[in-house]
Amino acid sequence: MKRQRAVRLVEHVLRQLDKAQAEWPLSLVTEVNVFGSFARGALEPHDVDIDVEFVGDRRWAEHFAFCVAYDRNPNSVLRRPLTAGHRGCEFHFNFRGRATFELTPLWRRGDTVQDALGRLAAIRPDPEARRAPRDAMLPEFEGLDRWMPLPLRQALIRAVADEAITIERIVLPDGVAARPSPWVREWGMTYPDHPADLPYLDLRWPATSPLYRAGTAVAADWDRRGIGLEQAQLHKGWLPERGTDVRYFAGFRWRYYRCIPGLLSEPGSMEWLEVVHPTQTRPLDTLRIRPRRRAKLKRTRWE
Repeated sequence: MKRQRAVRLVEHVLRQLDKAQAEWPLSLVTEVNVFGSFARGALEPHDVDIDVEFVGDRRWAEHFAFCVAYDRNPNSVLRRPLTAGHRGCEFHFNFRGRATFELTPLWRRGDTVQDALGRLAAIRPDPEARRAPRDAMLPEFEGLDRWMPLPLRQALIRAVADEAITIERIVLPDGVAARPSPWVREWGMTYPDHPADLPYLDLRWPATSPLYRAGTAVAADWDRRGIGLEQAQLHKGWLPERGTDVRYFAGFRWRYYRCIPGLLSEPGSMEWLEVVHPTQTRPLDTLRIRPRRRAKLKRTRWE
């Protein structure tokens, strides 16, 4: 995008914060920073990387627990009022403590919107600014690295170098949408008219959710390869009970990435499909992670 539009987007975010900072959840926000090519002055940044620092309260803790239980993104309640429908900003929440580089501060609690707009205006355009090269990259990560934090990329690369895993990049075709069921069975049972006969799909996500789209695509892939339900576990973090036949796993947005080494080190496990960034319209880029040396993988911890 052109820099002028990027600046207007950041101004919009700052004004939205100023307008609603006395209301929950924006009352939790303590600072706003920018980084990436926009902060370096690029004339045509791909997008605007914004770090939003916040401190939770009891209400946030309850909200977070609810989102975890129902596979929702807890940060959405912060993002929505900040964007108010405008696109082009890539938000990162409480990122400052994990960043390996300096962030450019725009706003701190107690500042006025004029203070923040002044700091934004002080970031001068630089025709020489380009996107910084990314560390810890594999060919399979190209174009996906913005949704893969640096520590995760480093862990995957170490595991590949140690011959603990192999990684293959694929694009999952869309699955057939589940037809409406005339009734709901007890939780944990399947719908008899579901094309892939996948448990929980209709119960876990609405049909408009990108996770529903990813789930139907994974289910259709398993169905095409003759993988039965007793062998598959979709977007769950816990280990299967010993004695079960679960050998195939899938997850979305790296929600359960810490479980991958433990699951794939189990005897008989075959693969983990990670749909990196499910959306409603874009290709479902997926990393297929397979165990290679289980003994090494068993000693691996991804933090």
